[in-house]
Amino acid sequence: MGKVQLIDTELYPFLAIERGVISTPSVFIDGKLVYAGTVDFEELARILSGEHVKKEVNKEELVNKLMYGIVDSFAATAWLYVNRDFDSFMAQKDFVMAVTGLALSDNAEEEYNYLRNVMLKEGEKYLEQWEEKMMRNISSNFVRELYWLYRSKLPLEKVKSLYPIEVFAHWLMIRGASVGRVGVRIYPLSDAEVMKRILKVYNFMLSNYDALWEKVEKEQKNLEQKNLERKLII
Repeated sequence: MGKVQLIDTELYPFLAIERGVISTPSVFIDGKLVYAGTVDFEELARILSGEHVKKEVNKEELVNKLMYGIVDSFAATAWLYVNRDFDSFMAQKDFVMAVTGLALSDNAEEEYNYLRNVMLKEGEKYLEQWEEKMMRNISSNFVRELYWLYRSKLPLEKVKSLYPIEVFAHWLMIRGASVGRVGVRIYPLSDAEVMKRILKVYNFMLSNYDALWEKVEKEQKNLEQKNLERKLII
């Protein structure tokens, strides 16, 4: 086992992109993505101590594990909410393996292929079942970015004025799996099917704006306090 290296994806974004990171934290062990988004720290400690850890994954749990991993990742959530393309998404194999636990399974390939077939056939059904969680993820991230930009709460009417549905739609289309022009799928505003979905999450964000802002503000102030305490210790 080599040394442990921590990489700040804010400071080194292109290194994260090179490694296929779409959810943080992501943990690579000897170059292999083992955890993405959610980390089992007890299990990780066992691996780091040199133990050969293997998982038995229940096929019936694979879809839920995948969908949980998706809604835990803003990039995955935003991209799938707009594009509904599991054929492309399942090609992000390392991520799929990590969030489902298949990265530590002896039957990883067989179980991955099973899961891929399920999602290609029934993916839309699961997107509908997890829609509210996806909308909450998207809305929370939009409001978080407003917090970073303005540092004080915008009145709701100001949000509507500065970020009408057209601007929000543009933001959502490019905030998924895109870097520069790579990965960008821009749909015309005249695409009724896509805009219907985006309008739904836009209205969800507006309806929950106050609660989302309160949650984001508390989260960010806690992080700022922890960063300050860390600097004082150093």
